[in-house]
Amino acid sequence: MLPVEQIERFALAVELLGGQQAAARVLGLSEREIGDLCLGRQPLQIGQLQAISRALIIHADACRLLERRLSPAFRENVLPGQKPAE
Repeated sequence: MLPVEQIERFALAVELLGGQQAAARVLGLSEREIGDLCLGRQPLQIGQLQAISRALIIHADACRLLERRLSPAFRENVLPGQKPAE
């Protein structure tokens, strides 16, 4: 992998977590530090990659759980009077 690819993937992970402010909270960094990492101004450290990877897994698990509790594919999520999509 090229360094630019790693930076792009990190920046995408930041966006998927809800942006720089959310990622900063999760990683215990400032928004400015997150911005510098996303722009390649600061090198990414292994610990930062591990932390954002863990955060993505937690986020994905929460999304899966919410999808299962919201999707009309599961009968218990459909309210009376709601018709199935055609």
